[in-house]
Amino acid sequence: MTLTRSASVDVTSKVVATTEVAEAFYQTRLRVPTREQAPVLTVEPGQFVQLQPRPPEGVYPYLRIPLSVSAVDEAGGIVDVLYEVVGPKTGALRRIAVGEDVGFLGPFGNGFPTPSTGATPILVGGGIGVPPLIYFGTVLRAAGTTPPILVVGARSKSKHLPDGLLDSASHDVRRATDDGSLGHAGLVTDLLQDAFGEGHQAPVVYTCGPHAMMAAVARLCADHKVPCFASLEEYMACGIGVCVGCVVERANGTSQSSPYDHYARVCVDGPIFDSRQIAW
Repeated sequence: MTLTRSASVDVTSKVVATTEVAEAFYQTRLRVPTREQAPVLTVEPGQFVQLQPRPPEGVYPYLRIPLSVSAVDEAGGIVDVLYEVVGPKTGALRRIAVGEDVGFLGPFGNGFPTPSTGATPILVGGGIGVPPLIYFGTVLRAAGTTPPILVVGARSKSKHLPDGLLDSASHDVRRATDDGSLGHAGLVTDLLQDAFGEGHQAPVVYTCGPHAMMAAVARLCADHKVPCFASLEEYMACGIGVCVGCVVERANGTSQSSPYDHYARVCVDGPIFDSRQIAW
């Protein structure tokens, strides 16, 4: 399996549409201009972009917003991002009107490794960690690989993304909710355990979501000796490894080692990691 990267661009994109897709969850579609030397925008599933809404007064006191990509039309220069409005930055992005500008920097980081021939991809997402898995599942299905299983968890039914967004990623979507209002009442790891018991050929897990959820997924995969790749969600302020604000501890690091051996910067060393590399 190979972790891939795409060349980054620093351009001004325009908002095509913004739609509320679940409670406080929004999808913003951006048109990213192409350049003569790069006529097609390439984004690998799992990579992220840094967005900067630009209000009319021209003053924007916030750092850029790091967001995973949920869908791409490379030839048309269209990029979809899904996000939950939780503060001033995501609120500012939601309020940008159709046709207005958003600074677009990226893509950054590595992509999900392609599963080996015959392997069964199981995509496990929680909350707003689902978007990169939607894009990955869509690409896998288009490539004609073994159809992926998509396992998604949320606090309640109102926080689950609709079928229309998930169907492109998998025909086998399994949902869990904390309160039992939709699908399985419990954790996504319960559904993952069930999937492991179904005898799928060479399962490989890809996960993104809250840290505690991914740690539990990683432990379960280790117990079953199933490869697991995690997309970490540390806050990536600069996106280029300068601020060192998104470091995570490596599993094999020691206090005597170089800091570069002991820690990984999620934005440049990831965001995709073999789950065995991380000290959960």
